[in-house]
Amino acid sequence: MKKVVVKIGGSLAIDEAKLADFVAAVSKLPAMGCQVAVVHGGGKDINENISLLREQPTFIDGLRVTTPSIMKMVEMTLSGHVNKKLVRMLLENNCNAVGLSGVDGKLFEVVKKQGKVDLGLVGEVKKVNPQIVETLWSAGFVPVVSPISIGPDENGKAVSWNVNADTAASELAVALHADQFVLVSDVPGVMDDTKTVIPELTEDASEALIASGVINGGMIPKVRESFKSIERGLKSIHIVGWKDADHFVKQINGELNYGTILG
Repeated sequence: MKKVVVKIGGSLAIDEAKLADFVAAVSKLPAMGCQVAVVHGGGKDINENISLLREQPTFIDGLRVTTPSIMKMVEMTLSGHVNKKLVRMLLENNCNAVGLSGVDGKLFEVVKKQGKVDLGLVGEVKKVNPQIVETLWSAGFVPVVSPISIGPDENGKAVSWNVNADTAASELAVALHADQFVLVSDVPGVMDDTKTVIPELTEDASEALIASGVINGGMIPKVRESFKSIERGLKSIHIVGWKDADHFVKQINGELNYGTILG
């Protein structure tokens, strides 16, 4: 069977009509010979809930600075609200979905992400245990994965860490030797300085666009992590916007490309 990892986030995660359309599309894939895993973000839901804490969201190079109080809210939002909402919707479409996070079965083991500034409880994936997803696939389930992961704090105690959903999805796709990795974004693909979608993009060209500011914000980690995955074995990665279920299914089938292919 064809192994497919799909990452969703942004407005798709909160737009009820688009999300229902996405769920309907995913529900068709197992019958088409696909083993599917959905990895989700939920930044807009997180921002809404963080406002209750009276803390202003802070991002550096597209990554959320995560304090202990924000971490609690991030985990509740992603592993609780967003994950279970997706699972419920898939079940309503007769899709045998199971929700889990990177904490479950040590799916994603992380260490503190290092950088020029302290991002707080932001983790870097060091080990993936794909067995839990493979076991669910063999039993006919569709895993729905929150990127919240497990790793040691400064005292060696196991705690939850925030991991960028694009990073988690790409790490999972590599570990599963996925045949196809699709990132569904708020934008229709990677765009040039005229706001035109670039059909195909190399790593050198992407770094030049990052340096010039054409690629910015959350698209920076999306693109960089994608190329790291390609270097580790994935053939190509598609970054697409959401149009409708028909376009998405054809994207999975290889009948068309309406976004950007990284390779």
